[in-house]
Amino acid sequence: MTKEQVSTYTMRISQANVSALAVIIYDMVLDYMDEGMEYYEKKDTVHFEGAMQKAQAALQELMAMSKVDSQVACDVMSLYLFIDKQLLMSIVKQEPVHLSECRGYLERLRASFIEISKTDTDAPLMEHTQQVYAGLTYGKGRLNESFDPIADRNRGFQA
Repeated sequence: MTKEQVSTYTMRISQANVSALAVIIYDMVLDYMDEGMEYYEKKDTVHFEGAMQKAQAALQELMAMSKVDSQVACDVMSLYLFIDKQLLMSIVKQEPVHLSECRGYLERLRASFIEISKTDTDAPLMEHTQQVYAGLTYGKGRLNESFDPIADRNRGFQA
């Protein structure tokens, strides 16, 4: 994952509530799987294994977030366990094992969580984070994001 992607994910996570965080983690799993496939095509088994391990770690975060209190939640957890097993088999065999099917399942689950996050009005999980303003100015071919330094007085630890 590039430094720009890490920065983008960091900013998104700092502004997210629970359902938006699930969408972000789905994005991370999918990005790591794509990265792993690129390494596999380049015959780079070391980086392929690393990307699959990162995808598996992000998937396990989704599993930890899940509350198994209904039949639908149990079905989703079963799907997570299946995908986790396929990622593990990919690591062991040093080749993609059913990753395209797993990607399809994750994309459908992600779409469901996007719909849920549209109706979720909970506050962001992180408090006292930098407020990000996007769209105030534009650079050549890109959108600039700015931070309000005056609003940062309440950030961090307070004695």
